[in-house]
Amino acid sequence: MSSLHALAEMLRQLYAARQAKAADILLDRVPRDALQEMLGESSAFLGARVRYDIEDTLRHRKRPEDPSHTTLRAISAVLNAWLHDGRRMAIRAVLRECTVAELHELAHLPDIHDEVASMTSDFTGGIAP
Repeated sequence: MSSLHALAEMLRQLYAARQAKAADILLDRVPRDALQEMLGESSAFLGARVRYDIEDTLRHRKRPEDPSHTTLRAISAVLNAWLHDGRRMAIRAVLRECTVAELHELAHLPDIHDEVASMTSDFTGGIAP
């Protein structure tokens, strides 16, 4: 699994919760390279809605990318919002898709909520972040 799998799961969760605007903001924060790599994945992995929105985002992206935007930083912003909304099951579904190295990196991001950071240890075999 990888952060791209986590991103795809997060997008599916956002669309299922009818949060298309949040999905658009998320896609705007993900680097172009990561989005293009996602399009290389199978359609069954992404789903039609996610694939369409990624293609649309890439087609309409005009401004230069912010080098501080990474896939994990984009994911962390949504995880923090979900924590505030009480969507812990959705958080766990996304964290489950990350690699151990990504979970450690995510747990150490400066803007990640402490509770989300502590949840990452559930998926690292009990190794604290």
